[in-house]
Amino acid sequence: MKKSIFATLCILIIILMAFCLSSCKNRTDEMADLETYTTKQMTKTKKQVIKYINEQDKEGLKKLFSKDAQKHIEDLDGKLDQLIGAFNGNKIKSAKGRSPAFEGSAQTQPLHIYGEYHLSLNSEEKYRIYISLCDKNDKDPDKEGVFKIELRTFTRKESPKDFSGGTYKDEYGIFIYTLQNYPKK
Repeated sequence: MKKSIFATLCILIIILMAFCLSSCKNRTDEMADLETYTTKQMTKTKKQVIKYINEQDKEGLKKLFSKDAQKHIEDLDGKLDQLIGAFNGNKIKSAKGRSPAFEGSAQTQPLHIYGEYHLSLNSEEKYRIYISLCDKNDKDPDKEGVFKIELRTFTRKESPKDFSGGTYKDEYGIFIYTLQNYPKK
């Protein structure tokens, strides 16, 4: 009798340990998968933004923005013209950046993804672009899509000492900063 109780307890402990270990592994895997997922989503969005800028396709860029952002960005068409015009007909040759940052998860929505890229143009100029998008929002699907693009037409090295950065992280809009119009402290 004692042997069967001991054997049952041992089996229960082994099952419990296996369950606990698999739960920890699943959470780690989930976070790694989420990082891979957000990187893929931002890479896809970045490629689309670059393609539409290079093709001077305002309508293509506009479709990337969420329905909510399209409603809330004042003079969206004019700002898209300014964004495309900031490149002066130059093409983006490359865009390099780190893995994007993200807030939220597939379960804790909305899932916001933020990317920063250093752009090299065919004119040898270097710009920086920041893209913010809401990738998942089951409660409000109209908020899914790009909600902000910020362009800085100067490199980090060229940034003035009194440059205070750009806009608030989750603000809707298209913001273009040149050395003449940057936000000062």
